[in-house]
Amino acid sequence: MFGKRQRESAVARSSVRQDWSARLPAEKKSFFDAIVREWENAYAIFSVALDEAFSFRADGKLARARQCAEIASGSIGNLTEPLSAACRTIGKAGRHLACPPAVAPLNPAFYRGDFARQSAQWNQLTHHILFGSRSRFLHKLRVLEIMMPSLGDIFRRTCENFSSEFDARGSWNCLDEIHYDVNTCLREIIVVFKSFLLAVPDAALSSFGSELNASLASAHKTVQPLELPMLLGRRAGNFRRE
Repeated sequence: MFGKRQRESAVARSSVRQDWSARLPAEKKSFFDAIVREWENAYAIFSVALDEAFSFRADGKLARARQCAEIASGSIGNLTEPLSAACRTIGKAGRHLACPPAVAPLNPAFYRGDFARQSAQWNQLTHHILFGSRSRFLHKLRVLEIMMPSLGDIFRRTCENFSSEFDARGSWNCLDEIHYDVNTCLREIIVVFKSFLLAVPDAALSSFGSELNASLASAHKTVQPLELPMLLGRRAGNFRRE
């Protein structure tokens, strides 16, 4: 896909912060905004349902709280599976870049759950062992690709362990941690995605866009459609406005 192109200066993409501050060309920006909007919408649905669950729990309405937690459990795959697919597709394309973007290692301090922290620690350790920006770029994407569906699985298993007879505080804390860690992973992927688009030759954008959209569509097919009950309607509207 990127076979014919001129090697760009590595200095131009020496910093993740510089990449994030840089302006994308109009076509790339439009594509970036459209993809990120899909991810943000999926995150909003998941987050609103879980926020509602914690609100009901705080009011002592545990049955309603668990109902909303189950909704969040049913919706998390609409976020984690496409994000995992995106990491896989970006990584595949990144193998052919003349000058792959710089990446910063995952920071374990930015995560709360044991699994996410351990994954970030592994990426941080490997980042300093690997030579070359391409290997570091691909390894970070691979770690995030594995983390997203794994976090979704942990979330679903935690919801399945709820008991109707008592308030399982440990399980609720776990859900809160996963919500935090999923959000952190989403932000990491968005940053990597923008850096990647800056590195992609303009002529290759259409081909890559088709591949990414196809992978996202395939990921969505593996997730069961979810209908949100009316109890989430008001809060979801407020969330979107915020």
